[in-house]
Amino acid sequence: MSSSLWAPRKLAAAEESLAKFAQDIHPSSSVVPVQLDITDDASIKTAIACVTQHLQEKALAGLNVLVNNAGIVGSTFQETYAVNVFGTVAFTEAIRPLLKDGGAILNISSGLGSLYVHTQRPPPPVLLSYSSSKSALNSLTLQWAIQEEQKGSGIRVVSIDPGYNATNLNNYRGTMDPKDGCKVIVSAALEEGGKSGVFF
Repeated sequence: MSSSLWAPRKLAAAEESLAKFAQDIHPSSSVVPVQLDITDDASIKTAIACVTQHLQEKALAGLNVLVNNAGIVGSTFQETYAVNVFGTVAFTEAIRPLLKDGGAILNISSGLGSLYVHTQRPPPPVLLSYSSSKSALNSLTLQWAIQEEQKGSGIRVVSIDPGYNATNLNNYRGTMDPKDGCKVIVSAALEEGGKSGVFF
């Protein structure tokens, strides 16, 4: 049996989304929404307590995979970085003790976070706060990967660009179906012993 813990900001929205794909969940598995606002320390603390309790109730040794998927295009640098960088750091550091050795931290990034992409012409769209926040996330991926290597934990840390998916982040103007975009995330989550500190 496996459990997937999902941390949305609004439980009602999570339950609505969950109802859409509930029939695709294997009978031996469960998806458990846990409310979380990664910009709020109290929310992080409550979420960690809920996750810890769930692990204990299910007699699970820990988490296998953390997917850092929170991301916004804020109206200011402060708003964008609060979620895409500072909140991601705060939650990752808080939940890290619950990750099992040999697990994985998957940071959902973007091609717009690539420094190389911005040297090409024609250049990509100029989204100062968003692009630079994803560049910062890619740097964090490298730093965390080094930390885990030095600890000998076997935890892989990678950045993933799932493509230009049609989501509420871009007002559903993306050119890819999220069902296709998530395949690289699932593949990375299921991989064992793969490379760390890399960008997919």
